[in-house]
Amino acid sequence: MSKLFEEYSADEIDDAKGKIKRIEIRKKEFNLLKEKLEKHFNFEITEYIIADILDYETYHHTCLMINLAVVNNRMTVVDGEILKAGLKILFNIQSSNDRFDRSVYMDTFDFDVWYEKYSTLEIVDLKKHLSKEDFDLLKSLNIEIKDKVYTEQEFEILDMELLGYYIDEDMDEEELKESKPLPEGITREEYNKLLEKLSNISSEYNF
Repeated sequence: MSKLFEEYSADEIDDAKGKIKRIEIRKKEFNLLKEKLEKHFNFEITEYIIADILDYETYHHTCLMINLAVVNNRMTVVDGEILKAGLKILFNIQSSNDRFDRSVYMDTFDFDVWYEKYSTLEIVDLKKHLSKEDFDLLKSLNIEIKDKVYTEQEFEILDMELLGYYIDEDMDEEELKESKPLPEGITREEYNKLLEKLSNISSEYNF
């Protein structure tokens, strides 16, 4: 890790760390809010609606985004109306120009406490989820496997390394250039099955 930053100044390194921290906070707050609201309403809520609430958008603007989700068949008309009425109550909205205050509904997120757990709590035993063939495949993909129970952070890094080989039909030319080719002897089907296993692990542990 030290070699990665050796060409940068101390100020540049601190700035990069600050940006990473803000991204991690945003990601965690987004997931917490989405999970909490979907549990409350008992239906899926489109991501750009969650983003509106996090970004303190007005109630009027968020209602427009809900209408957009309905038009695009990402939400039913009934669910859209339920969400509009429910958000108004949950966030104490008095007028269409009121902005969302997430602190009204969400507990304050303590990044340092979360990061301590994220980076140190060992919870994922890969041996319980993956076969010998899966480990051999990871080795063939030049992905290092640690002989330990993984933290959420370590598992996320492993998942990102595996995603480096991902390809689908919706990717544009630039995205395809960023994707690494599979080594000779590894089929796309084998890779996709392994990727699905890691996705299932993420779902099981609610990462």
